[in-house]
Amino acid sequence: MIPDEYLGQRVGVTGYRVLNLDLDGVCADYTGALRDFLVRTGRMAADSHPGEERYSLYENEGWPFTTPAGYFEAHRDAELDHLYARMKPLPGVAEALRTLAGAHVYIRIVTHRLFVSGQHRMVVSDTACWLDEQGIPYMSLCFTGLKDSMQATVHIDDSPANITALRRAGQHVVVFDHPYNRDFEGPRMADWSPESTERLLAWFDHWPDGQETPDATDHGTEYGNGGKD
Repeated sequence: MIPDEYLGQRVGVTGYRVLNLDLDGVCADYTGALRDFLVRTGRMAADSHPGEERYSLYENEGWPFTTPAGYFEAHRDAELDHLYARMKPLPGVAEALRTLAGAHVYIRIVTHRLFVSGQHRMVVSDTACWLDEQGIPYMSLCFTGLKDSMQATVHIDDSPANITALRRAGQHVVVFDHPYNRDFEGPRMADWSPESTERLLAWFDHWPDGQETPDATDHGTEYGNGGKD
């Protein structure tokens, strides 16, 4: 039920609280799940721990691929092994999202996972099953790479390309902290702790002044961190 103070209000800072929420790298440990698959199938040493300095996995040392094509092949095979059903949730994410839902935040999952032709039905099913099994509340589930076309009160994302595109479109973006996105100004979340969740709730109603200057770097629009959009 929508509270009286939000009835009839449009999406925006003063409207009904709508959260566009990325999954991979924000709610789910994509890189850990892909690494586990590669170790389990003998493609990667169990003691190998790749770097995280670059968003595109193949640009980091430690992975068994060094090109977009090599990454794509590994990701495609991992999808067939139900990668998206096997991922570990980031600590505290389900509890935090239940808190947000209880505070009348409309949670819209927005993820770009449909880039391997012929595997879409499995990816959609595995994603929905994972969300239900983890107890993550949401009101809609959208698969798109064009995140800047979807308005929300607040977006949470880790992808440099998505952060740049959303901010250029005038959207409010919280950066979910990783080494590869630390050249962006905040607001920023490092985890799903109760403290982070309370700050996020405050930002829905009072966006921090002077934040979100679009980054000047051209971050591109690669598919490259593995559906991690």
